[in-house]
Formats: sequence, structure tokens, C-alpha cells
Amino acid sequence: MVALNVAMPTSSLLISRRLYSIANIQRMNISRIDSRQTTYLEMVLGIGLPILAVILHVVVQGHRFDIIENVGCWPSIYMTPVTIPLVSLPPILINLVSAYYSILSIRAFLNQRKQFSSVMKSANSGLTTGRYFRLMAVASTEIIFSVPMSIYLMVSNIKTGIHPWISWADTHLDFNRVEVVPFGYFQVHHESWIMINMSRYLFPLGSFFFFVYLGMSGESGTFYRSQFWRFARLLGFSSQAAEASPEVSWIARPGVRAPSRLRSLPPFVTSVSVTSTPKKKQSPLELKAYGTGSRSNSSSGSLSVPPDPKVEKESAHDSWQRIAQTAEVHSGVV
Repeated sequence: MVALNVAMPTSSLLISRRLYSIANIQRMNISRIDSRQTTYLEMVLGIGLPILAVILHVVVQGHRFDIIENVGCWPSIYMTPVTIPLVSLPPILINLVSAYYSILSIRAFLNQRKQFSSVMKSANSGLTTGRYFRLMAVASTEIIFSVPMSIYLMVSNIKTGIHPWISWADTHLDFNRVEVVPFGYFQVHHESWIMINMSRYLFPLGSFFFFVYLGMSGESGTFYRSQFWRFARLLGFSSQAAEASPEVSWIARPGVRAPSRLRSLPPFVTSVSVTSTPKKKQSPLELKAYGTGSRSNSSSGSLSVPPDPKVEKESAHDSWQRIAQTAEVHSGVV
């Protein structure tokens, strides 16, 4: 819980700082060394600040932890004048720095909004204008919610009473104890119950807004569909079967594919296959022999006679008559 109170503002700070660096880029190409240094700095801030917050919390940790009825484990904080700069102020300060970068990002966008798309392309960030503003919305929402809540929690803790800082031994006296807080305590101290619930539900609320801004965009929908059909193909389904006519429901089985187009005949008509004899391709020698009236040089020694169009027309007419007679016979049987 102590690390999360610093990790969320730090994430917002890193997003705002990266967006500002993209919007305020001065060079068309960034060297690999500069990009690597930026990555290392973000890793140090994103991982180091939460770890530092946990270490500083040990200074004002009166005992191991508390167990609150209907809530669970809760960090122990011994409220002294040292607690304010070590535990209460860091989230507020980080959010203020993040807000400063957000204002600079908006200002940079307004100054070069006409060539903003080309600036992002030159930064090689993979961002579009829509993605840029969705990330800006994520950081801004975290600032809007976190700053007032952090100030409210700090003021409420101060109102409950500040103990004087005497020494390390006094603060950590009987450190290994675990205190159990019954729910009846909060029925008397309603403000403490409000503070605990605000701290509990801040993180699910932040996750919800994160998904709304980044998980419901057009690119995300395309990704969800691709992953769905990737999983469905493992079960034997395919996108072609899903796009088939809704009148026919196909059950996916291994080795069975649904037809891409439904074709059927009436029950009283049987399908008759009519095969036509392919024409023999005439060689140039045969064509020459036919044109000059001389015998060809083939082994049979016969002249190649071209097919008669009247004979082909009569044979095709006979074939269609046989098909019609077959259909009449079947219709009579039915």
C-alpha cells in the first residue's frame, strides 16, 4: 500500500514527461544513446521511488502492521512531525511535477498543432494523435483524483493528533506486535473509516479509467478480435464459419469445414454432370495441311478436319433434352 501510493503518481509523472519530450522534440532523429539514457532514467524513477518510499516508511513504522476487521492487513504509521515529509508529502509533490509536465505538453501542442502529426512521426514513438491524447487523459485523471485525496488524507491524519518524535527506540518500541482493530472502532470514528475506504478504492478506480482510455479504442478492438479468433481456431472454429448464413448452424469438428457458400437443389431434381470432350489442340502442321489441301506429316497420314459447328450445336441440344427428360421423370416419381 505504501509503495502504491508513490507508484501511481510516479507512473503519471513518467507518462507526462515522455509526452512532453515527444511534443517538444527539437531534433528529427534521436540517437540510440539518448534513447537508452531516457529508458534507464525512467526505470530508476519508476522502480526506485516506490522502493525509497517503503524504506522511508520504516522510519515512522510504529509496529509490524494492523489487522482491520472486514478490511484485512493495513500498514502501520506512527504520526509524528517526521511522518509528513517522509510519507504524506511525496505523493503530492510527484503529482505536482506531473501536472507541470502536462501543462507543458498542452502548451507545446498548441504552439505546433499544425505539424503535430509530423512531429510524432519524426520522434519514432509509434504514437498517433489519438493515442497521445488518451495517454494525456490517463495522466491528467490520475492527477485530478490523487492530489485532492492525498491532501485530504494528510490533513485528516494531522487532525487525529501528532505525537512528538523522541527517538528511533521510542517510535519502534515493541515493534513486532500486530494490532487488531475491530469494526466497532470505525462506528465511532467515521472519518477514519472514510480515509481507509478512499485508500482502498483509489487503485481499482484508477485501473477502471486506465482501461476506459486505452482499452476501448479502435486499435484495442482490432486486437481483441484477432486474439479471439486466434483462440477460437484452437477449438476448431474459423472466421469463415462465423460469417456463414445464420440459417444454418455448423458444429465445429476436427477436419470439418463449413462451406463458404450454401448451394442446394430441390429434392426432386438430381444433379446431372455434363462433361464435354476437350478439343484437341491442332498443331501448326495440321493447320498448314488443312489450308493447302495436302496430307499432313503425322503418323496416321490423315487430314485434320475442323469440327462442324452444326454438329456441336445438335449434340449440345441433345444433352439438354436428356437433362429435361430426367427432371420430368423424377418429378413424376415424386
